[in-house]
Amino acid sequence: MKFTVSILGAGAIGQLLAHKLTDASVECQLIVSDSDKYDSPDWQFRDLNQKVSSQQLQSTAHSSSRKDSSPLVLVFVCVKAPQLESALDSIKHRLHDQSQLVLFQNGMGHENVASHYVSEQNIFFASNTHGAYRESSQSLVYAGAGKIIVGAFEQQSTPEWFNQLQQTSTGLTFEWSADIQPILWRKLLINAVVNPLTAIHRCKNGELLKEEYRTQLLALINESRQFAQAMQFDFADDLKTIILEVIEQTADNYSSMYQDAMAERMTEINAINGYLLDQIQAKAFHAPHHWALWSQFHIQYPPLKKLTETKAKNFDEVTYHVTQEHGTERPFTGQYNMHQEKGVYRCVCCNSVLFDDSGKFDSGCGWPSFDRAQNNKAIAYLVDTSHNMQRVEIRCAQCGSHLGHVFNDGPTDTGQRYCVNSVSLDFEPADH
Repeated sequence: MKFTVSILGAGAIGQLLAHKLTDASVECQLIVSDSDKYDSPDWQFRDLNQKVSSQQLQSTAHSSSRKDSSPLVLVFVCVKAPQLESALDSIKHRLHDQSQLVLFQNGMGHENVASHYVSEQNIFFASNTHGAYRESSQSLVYAGAGKIIVGAFEQQSTPEWFNQLQQTSTGLTFEWSADIQPILWRKLLINAVVNPLTAIHRCKNGELLKEEYRTQLLALINESRQFAQAMQFDFADDLKTIILEVIEQTADNYSSMYQDAMAERMTEINAINGYLLDQIQAKAFHAPHHWALWSQFHIQYPPLKKLTETKAKNFDEVTYHVTQEHGTERPFTGQYNMHQEKGVYRCVCCNSVLFDDSGKFDSGCGWPSFDRAQNNKAIAYLVDTSHNMQRVEIRCAQCGSHLGHVFNDGPTDTGQRYCVNSVSLDFEPADH
């Protein structure tokens, strides 16, 4: 039975699949976004032997696909994690009960998005270790051979399309896994260490082995290994060796997170480290190094910073000074200092939920005080040595706006006192 592959997304892995499948005479098409510009009919490809070739790949844009209602049977979804929902939404009119999705995103938790478009038994996951990068929008370099492991969460037999794909001479190694979750976890735990560190230090993967980075690297690896042991993954004891080998084998590579951060694109930090921290928190696992890494990354790359800078132009003088210039409102003047209503407190700049009424208390200090964050990932921490003091500044992790400081003198079981400027907050009542 002949099968057709639709490839959603013309990034590096999407183009690699399109080139290899087309070479193997597999019918496939690239579905690209409206914003991407693919003017030439020719798509360039440089193979592992540095030989450059070109071929005409069939492609269609999301805008034109709105006019095309032909059903999509098998879709390899190759967009980055932050674009997954919008990309699937753009083809939802072509998905049906029999449509099957193969998700190539880094990180985990993507089934929560995909299940809104197809049934859970039609969702598959792919872990790719082939190396590829784009020199330009239609010029791809194949950087290193690997393999693609495919599987599903739902127990089922190998799908027919996979059997056919495995028997086709694509030049790509495909393997089926009856239990894909440990494989996805293994890749996530590697990426959760390597990718953000290379972005923070702005370096190639191999440079993480330098002496100045090694202490943090090993602390994160050790913490990841302990978490993997707590989760009873069979690779847990070998995780240090695995991560160090990946760093050495990809020493000359720049991670995708580094590349996205440098290009000021949305990164996959939420799908990788965010998912990991959610699981760490759910298991009540102590992981101070991973939490510190989350803060360090978001201090350097707050994803909504540009949005906030635009919004802040319309702030009053005090709000602008506090949120954008790390100032402080005068004590006992803020509207939320003695505030007692039920509800949540959001960042005034980007609307992220930061605190709620359950953690609020009267500290007598003159500013709103909380004994915990409502959302731990929403806060980023930075040592502040201004005014001849050493304090811990708190910022909104999403937009980088200044909130206040946190102290270890709280009266409750957390031992913490988040001292926050009222002008940094917007309150939303519980019955809103």
